[in-house]
Amino acid sequence: MSGLEVSENLDGIRKLIGFMPQETALYEDLTAYESLEYHAELYGVPKDEVQDRISKMLDLAGLTHRKDDLVRTYSGGMKRRLALVRSFLHDSELLILDEMSLGVDVQSRNLIWNQVRRLKSEGRTIIFCTNYMDESEALADRVIVIDNGRLVVEGTPGDLKREYVGDYLIEVLIEGMDSDKNAEWLSGKVKLEVEKVSDPLNGGPRTAWIRSKAGQKDLPITIGRITDCGLVVKQASMREPSLGDVFLAITGSTLRD
Repeated sequence: MSGLEVSENLDGIRKLIGFMPQETALYEDLTAYESLEYHAELYGVPKDEVQDRISKMLDLAGLTHRKDDLVRTYSGGMKRRLALVRSFLHDSELLILDEMSLGVDVQSRNLIWNQVRRLKSEGRTIIFCTNYMDESEALADRVIVIDNGRLVVEGTPGDLKREYVGDYLIEVLIEGMDSDKNAEWLSGKVKLEVEKVSDPLNGGPRTAWIRSKAGQKDLPITIGRITDCGLVVKQASMREPSLGDVFLAITGSTLRD
C-alpha cells in the first residue's frame, strides 16, 4: 500500500487505514472532543494540527454543539457520525466501513452518505460492507456479493443488473391459483418466475406474485398470456431493477438463519 512493504512498515501502513466497525467502539465516558483527541494522539496526528482537525471533524459530523457532552448521551445516529469522522481524522487513504448506516435515522444516513461521497471525490479508496442494497447502489463503483461466506459475483451495479435481472422487471399479482402444480404450469406457460403462492384468506382465491425479465413492450403481452390462462390480474407493473433484485436472483429469497 502506497509503496510500503507490510513486513517492514506495518505501523506506517496502519496509519494510512481508517476503520469504522459495526459496533461503533466509542468510549462512552469521554466527550466527542476527547474521543477524537485520543484518536489523534493514537495515530500520531501532528500536535499543531490536532485542534483544527477535530473542529473540522465535529463540524462534518454535525456535532459541534454537542462536543463537550459524553458520548453515552448521544443517539445511535450521532454515535455513527462520530465513528465515521474518527475513521478519517488522521487523513487515512483507505477507509473500511462496516454497516456504516445501520440503525440510524434518515438525516444521519443522508449525512453519512454525503460524507462518503465527499471522501470518494477526494480520491480515497473506500471499502464498505452493507446489507442495504440501496446503499450499495447509491455509493459503490463495484459490488461484491458474498453468500454463506463465499464470493459469488463481482461487477459494477449496472453490469450486475443487466446480467442477472435485465433492463426491466415485470411484476404481476394474479388471482385464481389452484395449486403449487398450477403455479409450475403457469411458470412454463408464460415464462415467468412464480415467486410466492399465498394461501387463501377466508376461503378466497389463491394469489401469487410472478416476475420476469422484460423489454419495454412486454407488459401487455404478459398480461394477455396470463388472462388467456383463466387467471385474474390484480396488479401489474414494470420497473428498472435494483441491486436488491440482483441479490435475490443470485442468492434466492428463502429466509436464512
